[in-house]
Amino acid sequence: MKQSWAITMLKLTSMTILTYAAVSIAEEEPPPPTVKVGVYARHLGGRIVYHYRVINDLPQTIDAVTIGRDSKRDEVPDNDAWELFELPSGWHTKLGIPAASSNSPTGWRVSVSVPEKGETHAILWEVINDKSPALTGGQTLTKMSVALDQHDTGYLTGHAMVHFTNRFPATITVPLEQLDTTPPTLSVNLNPGTLRSPDSKLMPVNAIFTIKDDDFDHLPEVKLESITANEPLEPGDIRDASFGIDDRYIKLRAHHNGASDRIYTVIYSATDASGNQTLASATVTVPHEQAEIK
Repeated sequence: MKQSWAITMLKLTSMTILTYAAVSIAEEEPPPPTVKVGVYARHLGGRIVYHYRVINDLPQTIDAVTIGRDSKRDEVPDNDAWELFELPSGWHTKLGIPAASSNSPTGWRVSVSVPEKGETHAILWEVINDKSPALTGGQTLTKMSVALDQHDTGYLTGHAMVHFTNRFPATITVPLEQLDTTPPTLSVNLNPGTLRSPDSKLMPVNAIFTIKDDDFDHLPEVKLESITANEPLEPGDIRDASFGIDDRYIKLRAHHNGASDRIYTVIYSATDASGNQTLASATVTVPHEQAEIK
């Protein structure tokens, strides 16, 4: 009986191992082929430029890509969602998108796609004619960009409708994948870092930044976020500070309350065009031994 029990346990154990191995193999199977549309943004010349990349892992050929249009995974255009609000820089109803505000792959063209009703739109890249090089299976399409005068999150977080040649259904919709997910690195130094004035004067303070950009946006946007202190402040203790913009020159009062130092904390932010943000702070100290300074 002991031998029979041992053989039974061995069989059960072997079955368990085989089942676990089968599950592991199934989990390691690669995902089915599809189409991926990635996006990142850059600050350039006072504008925001959105760049797109299309990877076609399907055997079918792609001849058009629409950014900012969600087909709802059906063939009924009446319920499509048009996701973009801001038009490209210099766009004209008759002339279209200026060459200075867009870029297209060789043999492709770009235009604004507008529904019959509504205030939103989409951006369409398509082959110029039958002789243009379409995107075949296993290829990647780049050099697709459009410039805006101001930020529109739909260009980053919306969808892409991909059109195929000789396929039914003719289109699929995929979510845009953000290629830039790393915030810039920011450090701040305030000069001077110590304020001394026996008569509590307002004194100028200059912010000096060190910004390490990522591989996508080389000009992240810097803003003054806040100025606080470790003790209550009076009106007029902070002057010439413009919050929400790149203000590097402020004035702080060289004053303190009681027998402790006043410490101002100044916070700045750096935000790249893809929306990744980081905060950095620096301090300015007002020593309480002001009377010793002549």
